[in-house]
Amino acid sequence: MAFNSLSQGASLQSAQITPPGSLGDEDGYDPKIFVKSPSNYVCHICQKVLRSPVQLECGHRFCNFCCNNLVKQSDKPVCPVNDCKEPVNREEIVRDHAARRDVLSLIVFCNFKSKGCNIQVKLKNLENHLQECVFATIDCIHKTLGCTAQVERRFLAEHLETECLYSAVKCKFCEEPFSKDELDQHVRRCPKAPVSCPNGCEVKAIPRNQLDKHLSECPLQPSECSFQEYGCNYRGQIIDIQHHLSTALSEHMQMILRSHEDLQLKHAELDRKYSELDNQKSIVDNKFKQQSEELCESKQKNVKLEERVKDLHKTLALQNDKIIKLEHDLKEKASKAEVDTNRMLVHAVQESCAELMNRVEQIEGRPVVTSTGGANSADVNEIRKQLVQVGTQLGMHDVRLAEQDLRFQVLETACYDGKLIWKIKNFARRKQEALTGKTLSLYSQPFYTSNHGYKMCARVYLNGDGMGKGTHMSLFFVVMGGDYDALLQWPFRQKVTLVLLDQETGRRNLSDTFRPDPTSSSFKRPTGDMNVASGCPLFVSQSVLETPTYIKNDTLYIKVLVDTSDLYGP
Repeated sequence: MAFNSLSQGASLQSAQITPPGSLGDEDGYDPKIFVKSPSNYVCHICQKVLRSPVQLECGHRFCNFCCNNLVKQSDKPVCPVNDCKEPVNREEIVRDHAARRDVLSLIVFCNFKSKGCNIQVKLKNLENHLQECVFATIDCIHKTLGCTAQVERRFLAEHLETECLYSAVKCKFCEEPFSKDELDQHVRRCPKAPVSCPNGCEVKAIPRNQLDKHLSECPLQPSECSFQEYGCNYRGQIIDIQHHLSTALSEHMQMILRSHEDLQLKHAELDRKYSELDNQKSIVDNKFKQQSEELCESKQKNVKLEERVKDLHKTLALQNDKIIKLEHDLKEKASKAEVDTNRMLVHAVQESCAELMNRVEQIEGRPVVTSTGGANSADVNEIRKQLVQVGTQLGMHDVRLAEQDLRFQVLETACYDGKLIWKIKNFARRKQEALTGKTLSLYSQPFYTSNHGYKMCARVYLNGDGMGKGTHMSLFFVVMGGDYDALLQWPFRQKVTLVLLDQETGRRNLSDTFRPDPTSSSFKRPTGDMNVASGCPLFVSQSVLETPTYIKNDTLYIKVLVDTSDLYGP
């Protein structure tokens, strides 16, 4: 790993001191640091040289820190000077800027005089000197990298060069900078460091990154015979391989001939298998063609039977109406004459029924049944079988109609603008089913980014999933397999917003927005009906969810928005 560090010419860290002119919480300056004793500027409280001096009404001067302590110690402070003792008026305490300037102009010794620094500067310039004093003890400039050494500034360069493990040192082979403790480890794997040939050839000092190239040319490199694929197992050094090729020519030719014969046998076997498969294909094609023709004929027969059944139903319905009318007339008439008349009517109905039977037999293509002869039982059974088949086919048509109806319902509720409004009714019952584990999650109806765009849906866990189980409602987004996935760009990258709608004021919607992770399998092109759901396990807490704001009339509304603004390029 390359080592980054400050250059040795950078500014060095200095000892921390309180600025001479500051108003910090400190008493006066130590008189020993001054070249000449400043007896005129001594605080009467701490007996040190004034720091940030203030002056009382009586004229005596004190350090700002000392004066503050004096005022705090008593409700009625007085001047501490023995021959003064005048009351201190807090409002009359003023800063003595003249005395402050005089003190800061006094000459002082360096803080590191004891180490050998003989510099004398004005007190106000002491801080600047300490920032450069070569006798100051400072931290190593590589402290942030882990070096804990503290040295005098004058010895810092020597420390960085000879002792500090974090100083940058260039590799002599690749000239990349590294710390001293990393250099040895780097040299052991440096791509330009010289290594010896593992075969022991005469070439020495090969750069590590050139070793593979050398081995491909090294005369002592073990290699295999170029006729290995034909069965030659000889292995030796490159110089020996050349001699082997020149001496084993006849053996190699025999190997090639045997390999050629084996290939011919395999080719013949493949031709035989191909012929068998081709014959089987022809048989299957003929069967398929025959079944297709039979199926077509069966469909045509079904159509004719359906038409016959419809006509039969109409005729039977008319005759049934006549019989009901006759029964009604019989109940109203009581006289014998009327009974005779009714008998004639019944006879007419019987004739009508016989005529109906004749028409049914004509429809089915059977012989007409006379009034004196009996019906052929075999024909009746055949008609019954055909009626059963017709009933079965009608049932299949009913199932197909039901499937089409369901598909039309889905198409009516589908959206093609990337927006889904999902209405979840019977929330209490569905929540209870989630608690008992009967129905852990619900899927919404599909929606699309466009007529030929991505197909998507939403998935909700009313009792939470994963981290949110039992405490939150979890809401997820699902990419589904669509009819036009081959024409779309993958992975799915559109911004998705999940919203819980406020049913009271419409101003307190709860939402969460995310951009799909292109590396997640949830947004790759679906290989099945749908991908793994992705979204918010902690979408909304149960305590917030189950309020009239979001659940009204036992109904919940969820909105999903997919950003389609950047879906299509110019």
